[in-house]
Amino acid sequence: MTLSLWRDLNWRATWKLGRRLGGLRTALCRGKVQLSLAPGARLPRPRERSQIGIPLMGGATNLSATTVLSAAEGAELTIDGAVIGRGAIVSAGPGARISIGPGSLINDGSRLAASKEISIGRECQISWCVTIIDDDGHGFGPPPYSAPVFIEDHVWIGCNVTILKGVRIGAGSVIAAGAVVTRSCPPGSLVAGVPARVIRSGVSWRNP
Repeated sequence: MTLSLWRDLNWRATWKLGRRLGGLRTALCRGKVQLSLAPGARLPRPRERSQIGIPLMGGATNLSATTVLSAAEGAELTIDGAVIGRGAIVSAGPGARISIGPGSLINDGSRLAASKEISIGRECQISWCVTIIDDDGHGFGPPPYSAPVFIEDHVWIGCNVTILKGVRIGAGSVIAAGAVVTRSCPPGSLVAGVPARVIRSGVSWRNP
């Protein structure tokens, strides 16, 4: 079943399978999906249909898990032709921006939380339980305490990776499972470790 979703909305809603929201484009939805939009939040019209709450890991995902899309006052949430798995959370704070490009996949249980900006390019593969945040959430150490995160096209991020503020991941890079990424890397990097570092350059990968 498809739900009409994408339009500029300025009210809060709980979105369940079978409920229609007016709009010109559609999103294919399964399972439990919660859409929360504060006044002034925007969902720009996508060019391609997205799939939200799709179970990507089979029986590994709790069937009762809710996928959450949240945009606070003045935030902008752009999901254009991407797939977002069951139990994932995509949350843009006041005035923040999150964009996910065509062909990208955010797997089950992953979380994106932006206070400024998180940008994910085209054809990125983000595994389960990945955390991407652009804010420390506290004032420990010298400022700034938040900075945008940019993930360029065709990046593969393994399970249980954490990507922190101010990081830019170059196109075609691979982030190994369990890495904690605190620094940017150039295109074609293999990044691993805690804290993560570039362990190989000039790598390439492709979908099966």
